[in-house]
Amino acid sequence: MMEKVNVTRLANGATVVSSEMATAESVSFGIAVRIGSRYERPSQAGMSHFLEHMLFKGTPSRTALQISQAIESKGGSLNAYTSDDVTFYYLRIPYEWIGMAVDVYMDMYLNASLRQEDFEKERGVILEEMKMYADRPQDVVAENATRALFHNHPLGAPVLGNVKSLNAMTAGSLQAYKKKSYVPSNTVFAFAGRIRHEQCVAYIEQALAGVRRGTPPAYKPVDASVGQLPFLEEKKDIQQVQAVLAFRLFGRHDSRIYALRVMDGLLGDNMSSRLFQSIREKRGLCYAIASTIALADEAGSFSVAFGSAVETAGKALRQIAKELRKLTERQVGAAELRRVKDYLIGHSRLAQEGTLGQMQYLAGCLLNYGRFIPPAEVAGLVNDVTPADLARLASQIFNPARATLALVVPEGRKETPEEWLGTLADLA
Repeated sequence: MMEKVNVTRLANGATVVSSEMATAESVSFGIAVRIGSRYERPSQAGMSHFLEHMLFKGTPSRTALQISQAIESKGGSLNAYTSDDVTFYYLRIPYEWIGMAVDVYMDMYLNASLRQEDFEKERGVILEEMKMYADRPQDVVAENATRALFHNHPLGAPVLGNVKSLNAMTAGSLQAYKKKSYVPSNTVFAFAGRIRHEQCVAYIEQALAGVRRGTPPAYKPVDASVGQLPFLEEKKDIQQVQAVLAFRLFGRHDSRIYALRVMDGLLGDNMSSRLFQSIREKRGLCYAIASTIALADEAGSFSVAFGSAVETAGKALRQIAKELRKLTERQVGAAELRRVKDYLIGHSRLAQEGTLGQMQYLAGCLLNYGRFIPPAEVAGLVNDVTPADLARLASQIFNPARATLALVVPEGRKETPEEWLGTLADLA
């Protein structure tokens, strides 16, 4: 798998990476721009996400409908997303149409019109998107947990921004933001499928002919001065408590990330995990529970999220704390550790079986690490994780001083922060 991967860095700073899959019926193409909410000043909050929406609204030579029809009329699909540190545009299309598809996406990347009338309509769309997420307590509690973990820091800011910043934006300010961030030296162009690397390079070189490399934008690092709130609660007209127990930790360049992946798989990444079995299957305290890793360059988080009735939420939190502490006190057995490693390696293989999965993997490697990391190398590092590594990492992470408890609770509840935080006593 991924035996024909090539990387070319163009003179203007752009990176082109490809994986040739000779028998694939499709090619997936992605444009990964290293820009997101953590790069924004308070007055710019939500600009990266707003810009993602606007690129699909047309160019001087294509309308929004023509953009979508060009890809979809050939059976292809197109989409995009924005996070704290990347805006990613991607598509998948039958291989014979990839040249046309690249031309469409490069036209968007370089020439998006950002017309005032489209801007005003899309602002309304995004405000509706914000209301949609505000109506979902699971999304509210996740956003609040991140806000508390990185208090008053851009890494904790909502990707969508806020009503005040959105209402203050103009099409002109968005255009200026794009001009500074959408530059070749800040972009990875990734391909996977039935295509040769030389053709990939030719497509990008031709599209970027005469485009200056630009200077990648900088972000404010997370350091010891960045605060963390131990508790954040919001009340809504709901029937369940939605909870996130999160821990602040290191970033994606730390050597412990492979032990972290194994720990995530062990605790809450699937139905066989300890938390799912303990909290849902054995005790019936929730419907869904899962752990999640989020890593930026220099900081990150490990979190456990679940929803439970008010009467049982405290019991669920106490049991979660016990499960986390157990990992610090009792080494994982060989059979369980082997199952988790096989799950992680197998899951990765399946994710990279298709062109879209391979393209996304390549884009992430080059954008975040500056090189292609062979899946076999990742598998080897996962296999190298020992029970002692997991116990040591758990002791370092599951420290009350690193913890944040975020809750969305039904209106009228009277529990104090001290009562909720008391359910985590077993972490100490």
